[in-house]
Amino acid sequence: MQTPQHSTATAGARAKTTFFAMTLSLLTISACGGLKLQPTPTQPTNLSGTWQLDVAASDSAAGLKGKPPRGMRQNLSVTDEIRRISRGSGLAFIAHDFQVLKAKRLQIEQGADSMGVQHWPGVYRDVTWGERERGLWKVYAGWELNDLLIQSRSNDMRVLERYQLLSNDQLKIQITVNADGESIELQRVFKRAS
Repeated sequence: MQTPQHSTATAGARAKTTFFAMTLSLLTISACGGLKLQPTPTQPTNLSGTWQLDVAASDSAAGLKGKPPRGMRQNLSVTDEIRRISRGSGLAFIAHDFQVLKAKRLQIEQGADSMGVQHWPGVYRDVTWGERERGLWKVYAGWELNDLLIQSRSNDMRVLERYQLLSNDQLKIQITVNADGESIELQRVFKRAS
């Protein structure tokens, strides 16, 4: 027969072991991101050309810029929360750093192992298949079937862009943003300019 103290200690040990195993599993999954990208699409997929934003079919990213940081997180100390707020909003940073979120037009040049994108308004961006660093971002780009995926990771931010040809004349870019403890999905649809 177990004493109440012994059963409480055993239950506490099991809870700690379960918590540790779950945390380790989550860290393993989030570290690799679960993406296994290829250097070529399964079928010829050409994203090259000039693309004009279809405003009616696209989400606005305006809400990212003015989004206030969430309230104090339960797992952060007051000091850590003050440091996080002083660094600014990750969502606002992403809205500034990822030009596809505000571009009205794109000019894409696609090669066998890379792609260049001119954003209007915005800047030129070069993406090479595989892994590399771009400023503070670790970027992993390649093909999942016929979709081009670009995953950008930083300390506590992650952006996943999925470029998908819906037809020869329609390009959908799905952007998933994880920052400030939130996950936001936006869709931008572009039509090929004639």
